[in-house]
Amino acid sequence: AHSLRDSNMQVQSSPEPPLGGHAPWGGYPVKALRLVWRWGTETAVVLLTAVMVATIMLQVFCRFVLGNPLSWSEELARYAFVWITFLGAAVAYRHGGHIVVETVVVLLPRRLQAILAWLVDALMVLALVVLLVQGLNIVEVNSNVEATMLEIPMSWVYASVPVSAAIMLAYQVERTLLRAQGRLALARKPGEGSVA
Repeated sequence: AHSLRDSNMQVQSSPEPPLGGHAPWGGYPVKALRLVWRWGTETAVVLLTAVMVATIMLQVFCRFVLGNPLSWSEELARYAFVWITFLGAAVAYRHGGHIVVETVVVLLPRRLQAILAWLVDALMVLALVVLLVQGLNIVEVNSNVEATMLEIPMSWVYASVPVSAAIMLAYQVERTLLRAQGRLALARKPGEGSVA
């Protein structure tokens, strides 16, 4: 009984953190960042889509049922759609959802395919950097322009361009790391499987 009580005391006074050796609070910021990295853009798209649909439905109700249409609903729905478009492009880019023509690429040797894949990645980085810089210029130019009905700075709307470019650049870094680790598949001929 004495030894059991001693072992219990040792367990209770042990400095080791519980649950697999993770500190009680140290792992939470990392987990939160991972959740934001994995689901942040998708969640923003879903929320903006909900805002756009709700705004359109509210406008229909006010116009045809109450006979008193809203003056700001069209702008809000339109600007939400702009953000949905650019953030959705980033989501599609991460998951390889953009259109790719691989008719010639699949006929090339694997080594040449790998070289072309790295070349395409480099060109994408260049294009996204240009989009980011030019998007920031557009935001600056429209910083003093306000929306007609919402009376918000139009820079908030145009900010969708550089934000989307920055997110796609981050996804491109992830893509490059996966390719360097050999975890990103090359194009496959018909019948060999789908493109990753």
